[in-house]
Amino acid sequence: MPRGVINALALAPEGDRAVVLIDTAARPAEIAVVDAATGLRYLTDTRPVALRQVEPVEPEVVVYPSADGRQVHALLYRPDGDGPHPVVLSIHGGPEAQERPRYMRAGLYQYLLDRGIAVLAPNIAGSTGYGAAYQRLVYRDWGGADLLDLDHTVRYVQGVAHLDADRIAVMGASYGGFAALSCLARLPYRFAAGVSICGPTNLVTLAQNPPPTWKSFISIVLGDPEADAALLGERSPVTYADQITAPLFVLQGARDPRVPQAESDQLVERLRSRGVDVRYDVFPDEGHGFSNKANELHAYGEIGEFMARHLLRDLKAPQVTEASALR
Repeated sequence: MPRGVINALALAPEGDRAVVLIDTAARPAEIAVVDAATGLRYLTDTRPVALRQVEPVEPEVVVYPSADGRQVHALLYRPDGDGPHPVVLSIHGGPEAQERPRYMRAGLYQYLLDRGIAVLAPNIAGSTGYGAAYQRLVYRDWGGADLLDLDHTVRYVQGVAHLDADRIAVMGASYGGFAALSCLARLPYRFAAGVSICGPTNLVTLAQNPPPTWKSFISIVLGDPEADAALLGERSPVTYADQITAPLFVLQGARDPRVPQAESDQLVERLRSRGVDVRYDVFPDEGHGFSNKANELHAYGEIGEFMARHLLRDLKAPQVTEASALR
């Protein structure tokens, strides 16, 4: 079996075969049959043409120490060549989620790797799959243990010879966008660039205005907007907006019920007033993330070019002509 995530499974009546929907880092979700005698055979092939022109990269699992005796597990995607390679830190959303070997962000990882950019995707405090205690480390403590883990993630990059610690960008969506902005605003490193997709910027206003179906989640995982206002303000990226200097790409859905557009508006306004290089793309027909495939492909294609522009000293042409060609 290739390393990946099985999203669905059905056994044959005889029990000697199974049909699976499997998603891997090197290939989009496909239907395959697993035979006890012959192994796995794909029944579908939805790979875009460009993905067949490059050698897709599988991630390796790396583990490094963090604060309070914790260890962080991460997936490291390494491009061909000795490097040192620039690095994109990709932070999953949630926070209760887990980075796994999947065809991530509509093929963006593989596009970056084709350009010679490494991707490091950590499962920081709050991630699922490492026990309930680890998962609950960020309950009412966003920007606490999780940011310490991200600090140690940068330190890990600094100690790896084939990674370039002087060219690190950070990216995330939803909670991952908040974590990416927290890195730019609160960690003592000079990041080359940042990307936030519908990322919260002000935890106080986020807690004050949740949709009805999200109120219980906000109360348990984020905090109370009145009782915890001081801590929420202290942990908000907008509080430290004056410390953000890296070029930033913000993407936001105008109809987002969970992270309203005002979250991104207030940060972008602050940064632009200081002359920070900020690109701000608002999608009028999107909510929390992308539901329109054309929007998704456009967004990740633009993110790929943004990362390449700020991370690559030599803007060599990719083997594929457009980032979106990998989707």
